Amino acid sequence: MPPSRRGDGVDRSDDDPFRPNESAERHRPRAARTLPAATLARWLLPARVHRWALSVSVDTPATAYERGEPVPVAIGLRNPLPVPVTVETRSPVPWTWHVDGHRDASHVPEPLPESETRFTLDRGERRRFTRRWQQSFRVSETEWRPADRGEHTIGAGIAVDDPEGKGVYDETTVRIE
Repeated sequence: MPPSRRGDGVDRSDDDPFRPNESAERHRPRAARTLPAATLARWLLPARVHRWALSVSVDTPATAYERGEPVPVAIGLRNPLPVPVTVETRSPVPWTWHVDGHRDASHVPEPLPESETRFTLDRGERRRFTRRWQQSFRVSETEWRPADRGEHTIGAGIAVDDPEGKGVYDETTVRIE
């Protein structure tokens, strides 16, 4: 086929320096087929390795607070591995926090939806969430009661069965004076 009839509308010639040479488009790969790293890691690494790699941390700026003073809580999730980790959770809500065993500091928590899903942290990824405990517990739809003086445990974990036993849970203790 003559150079002017190649179908891309450009007259090409290898002999003329002022006309383009062979089309660069012809040498590009047509499709790049890749497998997502998270899928590959999920297939190759056992589930216990994914859970082992994932760490949860709970921190507060201080260990003692005056009565009525809000308690800032930082929840950290971290994957130190150079590959993504994926954990099967029992709810679309991937993690929860609690005070003295009461999720979201409530004696009447709304139930979490029950449907399994996957929670993925990319390689080396860290996520940090903040919550503020107002030193009160929800006891009904419209009533909150102040927390007693003394020690209170604030914890967080991934929404799996037995997060503490599987190592995807952490807690800290604060004192209300």
